[in-house]
Amino acid sequence: MIITIARQCGSGGHEIGKELASRLGLELYDRKKLEEEAKKLGKLDENKEFFQEKAVNSLLYSIAVSYGESNPMEKSFELIRELTQQKPAVIIGRCSGAIYANDPEATTVFLHADKDCRIKRVMKRDGINEKKAAKLIKEVDEKRASFHKFCTGKEWEDASQYQLSIDTGKLDISDAADMIINYINAKNIGQKHL
Repeated sequence: MIITIARQCGSGGHEIGKELASRLGLELYDRKKLEEEAKKLGKLDENKEFFQEKAVNSLLYSIAVSYGESNPMEKSFELIRELTQQKPAVIIGRCSGAIYANDPEATTVFLHADKDCRIKRVMKRDGINEKKAAKLIKEVDEKRASFHKFCTGKEWEDASQYQLSIDTGKLDISDAADMIINYINAKNIGQKHL
């Protein structure tokens, strides 16, 4: 079982990921864990920009494409598969929904909430004022959208890329985790009937 979580900043994605991992006995792969695992394999430096969700220099991208690489990030995608291979896991960010889009064992999730809700969460989480929280959300969301577009050619917030999209502004962390678990259970029952 693989659960991938793409999320707007302040939508509670990391907390929901932790809750799912704990309740389902899954490994949690967030940026820190992925970097630790890549370092053990000696592959952290060559994938640093990917783990930090930075779009690579467009000139380098153009050169790579001109030499026949359809997606220069494919090596980083392969590394994510290698790091999480054969392990039931929750993977947060890093285009994991696109990486596991065709995996029948994967459930891809996008978490979002209205801006006011996210600002309040970030203010509480980081102990910052409203203006700083709003600025942080804008910067992080723009970075994630740009990175996703660079890596996949698709719009990050396009719900059609994900199996499940949840407005976490309407639910608490536990209820959002319940909804994902219920979806996975229903999906598994549905696949048996196909």
